[in-house]
Amino acid sequence: MTKLDDDILGTKTLAKVVDKTADGVGAFFSAICMPAAEEFGLYIRDHVAAYRLKNLENISKKAKELIENQNITTTGDASPKVLKEIIEESSWTDDEQVQRMWAGLIAISSGNTKDSDDSLVYIETLKKLTSFQARIINLIYGDPRCCSIKQAGSRPVTRYFNPDNQLVFSVPELLKQYPGNLTEIVPIANSTEEEILLNEKNHGIAISRFKPQLDALSSFDLLANVEFYQDNGERIRFTPTYQGLDFYMRCLGYSVYPIEAFLLTLQHWCSLKGIDPFTYDKYAT
Repeated sequence: MTKLDDDILGTKTLAKVVDKTADGVGAFFSAICMPAAEEFGLYIRDHVAAYRLKNLENISKKAKELIENQNITTTGDASPKVLKEIIEESSWTDDEQVQRMWAGLIAISSGNTKDSDDSLVYIETLKKLTSFQARIINLIYGDPRCCSIKQAGSRPVTRYFNPDNQLVFSVPELLKQYPGNLTEIVPIANSTEEEILLNEKNHGIAISRFKPQLDALSSFDLLANVEFYQDNGERIRFTPTYQGLDFYMRCLGYSVYPIEAFLLTLQHWCSLKGIDPFTYDKYAT
């Protein structure tokens, strides 16, 4: 008589996989925070369940890549308070773009010491953002036009800056930043996502659904102004802030100060790609 498999659901195998993943993730965080190495290993094993563990594994992989690609010298003495907060907050998101932003904060923290806990400010900001808002921040500050400042290295006298090549976006492009299907959130009866994007009559209704999220970016001081206007179709103009630029930079895994100097870095990146931020036309055919 054949003996029945006493693990027919594969729970033992799954448990082994989870344990192995927890060990791997724990080892990564322990390596960048040696004083609390044992505590991080135990914390991840005991307090982070399968769903969150998978997210944390993806984030740690992205952080490793940033550390390697940007030649960040890890101190092994990162702030345990910062890393604990990142582990707790970041492990709830399975959004790839948001995970990359958390990875950037980890990469920055890995090069700091236990007394460097200013990343807590950026953690508080990132954990408040929706996936849509995070994509808008990356869209705006990653746009070549953002660094079209003639004296980019000069000290700012205001909290915001006005690029010469204004940051104006079409409504469809902004709507495309929503990570799900637009029909799930935009109340236009019997309209497909494609119809919402292509029919200008739908644009006002659709973008108004996201207006509270866009306005919130201003209340977080990640943007100075969000201006809706009609010009060859409904479009939106954004005014960036130095705080928003700083947040974007940190979430890329960079620490360049004074912050206005980061605009020079962005200009350099554009030149390497053969892009002139002052003449760049996003919608040129």
